[in-house]
Amino acid sequence: MTAQPTALHPTPQLVVIGDFNIDVILGEVESLPRVGYDTVSPEYAIEPGGSAAIVALGLAKVGWETDLYANVGNDLFGHYLRDTARDSNLRLMNCADDRSESTGLSVAFSKHGDRGFVSVPNPESGWNALTKMLEAPPKHVHVCYHPYLPGLNGPLADLFKNLRRMGCTLSLDPAGPGPNPIDPLEALDALGRVDFLFLNEQECGDLGLKDPPLDSYFDRLADTILIKRGNRGAGAFQPNVSMEIAERSVEALETTGAGDNFAVGFLTSWHRLKHLEKAVRAGNLFGSESTRYAGGVQAQDNFKALMIDYPDLF
Repeated sequence: MTAQPTALHPTPQLVVIGDFNIDVILGEVESLPRVGYDTVSPEYAIEPGGSAAIVALGLAKVGWETDLYANVGNDLFGHYLRDTARDSNLRLMNCADDRSESTGLSVAFSKHGDRGFVSVPNPESGWNALTKMLEAPPKHVHVCYHPYLPGLNGPLADLFKNLRRMGCTLSLDPAGPGPNPIDPLEALDALGRVDFLFLNEQECGDLGLKDPPLDSYFDRLADTILIKRGNRGAGAFQPNVSMEIAERSVEALETTGAGDNFAVGFLTSWHRLKHLEKAVRAGNLFGSESTRYAGGVQAQDNFKALMIDYPDLF
């Protein structure tokens, strides 16, 4: 099918591929309820979410011409997400079937400073619209959550091969190994090496990756591996390079979207300065700012001001 853009702008500089859904964000809960019982959250918020969408909205907010390839249904939530994209100057390239009525939804709950999710998946899609970006390749493509998006792995492998040939840089942020893998790294291997692989410590464990990374990972997976460590900052690794950058200290409210906003800061700084340490510091800056607000998008209104306050990072 043909992608359905919500707004027109020139050929995008950056493209994000992945999930766009509704986040229902609960406050701190004591425990999840047993079947037949209830539990209480002191507050809630409803925000546009999805790892890919948080990255794409953030990139658009700081001024990049950005496209988001995602699957959005033709329902009330889907129309809300289309309006969100348009108001943020983000072009949504909707890959979902026109008849799809379901838009993805995640309920996030916080406990002891961390969070968990109960999610309804995005609509299924053949992702045929991805080939559209080959007509005018962007500077960079960032992919989120690909093991959990039905039907994406096959088209993505071919797309990556063509984009690499065209000189596009690539980054990948996988949410674990995906359903029923024979080998936890099988899906990543199928894509070939990317320029940047974004992981957190939990994902390293789920994928069976050593932390710090083994030398063999750089031939197999990525030129640069970034490991997000929450309130301890982030590690950045290349062959013969290993650095740990401390987080900016803030009073955190909750952590939804912090890792995605780390990617916004990192990619913005990297594509401006090509300086690894500064890019990691920029990622920590945006990621820590995100924890001061509920959800992943509220903090993004502050990003341009942070770029002014920290000009050496951007």
